[in-house]
Amino acid sequence: MFRALVIGAQECLSLRSWQGLQSVRWRRKPRWLPMAKSRYNKTPVRTPVNPEEKEEMKRLYNVYRTQIRSVRKFLITEVQTKLAQTSVIDLSPEEEEAEMKRCLEINAKWNEEIAKARDERQAKLLEARKEDIMDRLEAKKYREEERIRLAEEKVRVEIERSKTFITRENLEKSIEQALDNPMDYNFALDLQMNLYRGRLTTTPSENLVPEAKEEKIQ
Repeated sequence: MFRALVIGAQECLSLRSWQGLQSVRWRRKPRWLPMAKSRYNKTPVRTPVNPEEKEEMKRLYNVYRTQIRSVRKFLITEVQTKLAQTSVIDLSPEEEEAEMKRCLEINAKWNEEIAKARDERQAKLLEARKEDIMDRLEAKKYREEERIRLAEEKVRVEIERSKTFITRENLEKSIEQALDNPMDYNFALDLQMNLYRGRLTTTPSENLVPEAKEEKIQ
């Protein structure tokens, strides 16, 4: 019968289903197992205790319990004393009304002091904000004036330059002036750093020597 059950279990469970199984090893013997045969008729031997050491341990334990009991009673007494000191004292209606009036006066005084400090703080903040705004306005005004000055300077320079512009009216005159006064931008330098203007000049000439000395490159 057992073999039939095993064969049926093997047929129901495939090899892949057995891969997830894990054996459990008990740390101690389970409760439902009987005593081992080697333990039958075996009486455990008690560890001998020194009588003097036992008496000393009892004495120390009694001292410990006495001290803990004393500390506990002391703390209970302290708590009860504080509760008795902070307990609410019954007052008559007149005394309650006077106490409430006094509390309201103190609260009003506190509110007045806080309001005064708040007003002073807000006044300082407002003054600082006004100064900041004025500084920004001054800076903006200075930037605007600087921009206008630069624009006017640029306009003035362009007006001065426009006097030399070639227009339709002075076009022929400008052409004749350019033909009558040809400009040669070629120059040469010698070892003494003298400047000689002209395209065809190869040797210093009397006409160019003074000009060369004045335009000597340092």
